[in-house]
Amino acid sequence: MHILVAEPKMAEMAELTALLAQDGHDLVCHGDAYAALKSLRSEQDFDVLITAVNFTSLSGFELSWEARLLAGQGRPIYVIMMSPTGDEQQLVEALDCGADDFITSPLCKTELLARLRAAARLLHAQRDLIRLAFFDSLTGLRNRRSFFEKLEKFGDVTEPVSVLMLDVDHFKKINDTYGHEVGDDVLREMGRRLAGFDKAFARLGGEEFALLLKSPLRLAADQAERLRILIAGTPFETGAGPLAITASIGVAGRLPGPGIENLMKDADIALYAAKANGRNCVSVARSRASGPALPEGTGMKPRISLRTRAPAGSDNRMGMAEA
Repeated sequence: MHILVAEPKMAEMAELTALLAQDGHDLVCHGDAYAALKSLRSEQDFDVLITAVNFTSLSGFELSWEARLLAGQGRPIYVIMMSPTGDEQQLVEALDCGADDFITSPLCKTELLARLRAAARLLHAQRDLIRLAFFDSLTGLRNRRSFFEKLEKFGDVTEPVSVLMLDVDHFKKINDTYGHEVGDDVLREMGRRLAGFDKAFARLGGEEFALLLKSPLRLAADQAERLRILIAGTPFETGAGPLAITASIGVAGRLPGPGIENLMKDADIALYAAKANGRNCVSVARSRASGPALPEGTGMKPRISLRTRAPAGSDNRMGMAEA
């Protein structure tokens, strides 16, 4: 397991890391609680935090609480608090602050490793629940719930925000011609390609997918075109043999500030424009939030402008069916 160890005393740190290293665990060690907190907030996914109670700055209780907050964001972590006294009040406070277990030092090797085995079983169960709650079982991508929870958080960011909405072209025809099993093959391969492009892609439902980006609209449009080429460039391997699959992509963006609720609407309009323009192309909508403000009381609704990128030299046809 990937374990973060926070212990200010060098002798105790050396003893603990020796026990864990002998059992084959991957360790990151800090003698300072703030340094450990920085590691927790990084992109590293720790399975276990083992922390002392007393530090010169942040306490082990506060570190445990921060770890629990991060775990609430879909990053399960098992927290073990260490104390040289085994004081009952410390035990109660540790559990109230989000610790899962409490051990006393000096450490007993067999007890510590048994507790880590119990932690591994619990973490496995928690990750299964997270996959069921936030990931699509067919494609392995994030699901609609996960996507819209992330969208809500994007309302507070200060950078430009963009969204790509993607729809598999002629998907109903694929199902009608080859059957739903082949349709599932197409969706699984689409999920594989989208995850390879960006792991944050989500399946909104059916043959529709979306990606949120902290990037300006122009850069998002460039990424969408690269993605379109990635999808159309190589046939999809299915139970009916290789099929030429294409996708239509709508792109919308906004500048920092109000307007996140309009982002999906604009992307949806752009997606329909891409399909109306022959499919296998990218259509870009200027965000409502990026345009000039309208005078109050005019009753006018903001408009979006669309720009469609059709693939050069293409008649936009699928290799397996008519357009």
